[in-house]
Amino acid sequence: MADSVPKQMRAARIKDFNKPYEVADINVPSDLGDYDILVQIKAAGYCHTDLQVLQGVYESAGAKPGLVGSHEPAGVVVKAGPKVSEANIKLGDRVGSINTYGFCNKCDACKTGQQLCEKLPGMLGLTLDGGFAQYMKADARVVSKIPEGIPWDQAAPLFCAGATVYGALLAVDPKPGQWIAMVGVGGLGHLGIQYAKAMGLKVIAIDNRKEGIDLANKVPSQFKPDQTYVIDSEDAKKKCAEELMGSFYDTNPGVDRVVINAEEPSLMKFSQQFLRKGGKLSDVGLPAGSDLLVDPFGLNFKEQTICGQLICTPKQCQDMVDMHSKNGCEVWIEKTYSVDQINDMLEHYKSKQLQGRLCMVF
Repeated sequence: MADSVPKQMRAARIKDFNKPYEVADINVPSDLGDYDILVQIKAAGYCHTDLQVLQGVYESAGAKPGLVGSHEPAGVVVKAGPKVSEANIKLGDRVGSINTYGFCNKCDACKTGQQLCEKLPGMLGLTLDGGFAQYMKADARVVSKIPEGIPWDQAAPLFCAGATVYGALLAVDPKPGQWIAMVGVGGLGHLGIQYAKAMGLKVIAIDNRKEGIDLANKVPSQFKPDQTYVIDSEDAKKKCAEELMGSFYDTNPGVDRVVINAEEPSLMKFSQQFLRKGGKLSDVGLPAGSDLLVDPFGLNFKEQTICGQLICTPKQCQDMVDMHSKNGCEVWIEKTYSVDQINDMLEHYKSKQLQGRLCMVF
């Protein structure tokens, strides 16, 4: 299999920040370390963070022109470093990777989850070349195996959208039967709804677009939300908060858990209104250039917990992929594009009518 790998590949890369992508023929990675694998990419998703990378948000972290985007890659292992077998990965495996690459496994952060390694060389698609290319180098200790039943285009978004919202769900530590609000129903939110339902939770879907709520109802029937709200005006937001803050429990009413998947800075303060006493909230919307708005009185007088979460650990990512497959969850792919159509995909992503995910396929 390794003998058939070409020396050059087609790739979409950043020509300059805030400019269209450049499509070019570049060298296939050949410098494989001990735990490195070369993945023949079958699909790579487009994510909000990809747009931020293109806008220069991650320049201080090491993003630079020439970078190949996408941290949602999925494909087949075609070449492997000398120690890859220790990670239980072999040639021909169907794999996908979260953005972590090259953790040290020695620092304090690695002892709790390698995605926060203090000596991390970089992150795929953010500071290191990612999946918008025919081939990509990844860390075999990080990748998850993809069951045959998940199509390539649906598999790719699991490694950011799926892994991020799953990590946020784990962070708020929900219990079966509790009520959770999924605020923001796009690529992350529609997966979060399905995963929460698979965990035995009751789900409220909230979005400021009718398209978001339409997407929430396109998931398999057993995963549809229990309640939905479109908050497309200040009056609608006020009504939503008032209804939820008085619901579900005779004493200490409100929602048990909240996961925010949109980048509007005021959504945390909005959600705290209906998060009950002792409730937990995680915001993975990651707004750039603006601080989150927090209600200090809700935080203290209601003893609410706000959890930060980057992404789930490699082990948790495999758990998520397996749960996704076992429960018949689905990724809503609105459209797929070729590598040469990268700038068409970029423009499509910016549409306010976007539902679900966009994916590059090879």
